[in-house]
Amino acid sequence: MNIFAKDFLFDGQRASDFGCMVCSFNGSGGLETAAGGEIEYNAVKLPGRNEFGFYGSQFNVTITWNFSICKNPCKKGNYCFDQYEESMVRKWLVKTDGYRMMQFDQDGYEDIYYNVYFNAMPHQHLGKTVGFDLTATSDCAYGFTDIIKKKAVISSQMPLEFHVHSDLNAHILPTINLRMYSNIHEKTQISILNTDCAGKTESPMTFKNILSNHISANSRTKEVSGLDSPDDFNWNYLKLRDGKNIITTSGTELVEIEILYREPRLITV
Repeated sequence: MNIFAKDFLFDGQRASDFGCMVCSFNGSGGLETAAGGEIEYNAVKLPGRNEFGFYGSQFNVTITWNFSICKNPCKKGNYCFDQYEESMVRKWLVKTDGYRMMQFDQDGYEDIYYNVYFNAMPHQHLGKTVGFDLTATSDCAYGFTDIIKKKAVISSQMPLEFHVHSDLNAHILPTINLRMYSNIHEKTQISILNTDCAGKTESPMTFKNILSNHISANSRTKEVSGLDSPDDFNWNYLKLRDGKNIITTSGTELVEIEILYREPRLITV
């Protein structure tokens, strides 16, 4: 799919915040198609047969986009970038400490995000910088929704029920924040369980010797805060499945839980 967006969001700022817009310098009238994102099957020809046996699949290629930006010609001023403007744009785009979320402002795709890093090269004409040729490289082969939040007070008898709509048949790794409603003491222990509509329960995540009212656990980065010792966690992280998720606790204590996650989308803008 070609990019028809005139603006995009990256790391919380838009190209238009810098007086810029998406463009093409190649005279084709359109922008290059995104590349990558293919799924690869591991298949082996079966002995004595004309068929191949399936032995798994994986996404081995991330998505990359090549496009350019220039100053918005509808705004008054010099179409060239001065030293200060060039510095500000490259500081916005070129990060040295990891990926950031990018979103194209394109009709029908405003809710699709990609986790990317940029390489930005000045596009020059007659010795002046008139724009930037950009390469955005994602960290995986698909996009995501905006952050989805689910929040409720739960116990063993008060579940939090919600549906996940994922484009992949794989678990989603959320961040959870817990706040204890009951009085806590040195022996306080709580387990968080996720059960599907058929009654199957994932391995619970269990905290013990809880001394703080607030606990946070990131299933993706494997980070936990709010515990006095690493031994007070069983290192099973909450996982969300496609379909119905029923979140409960192991006891009658009231716990406020907030679950933050993004749903995968097999969409390439």
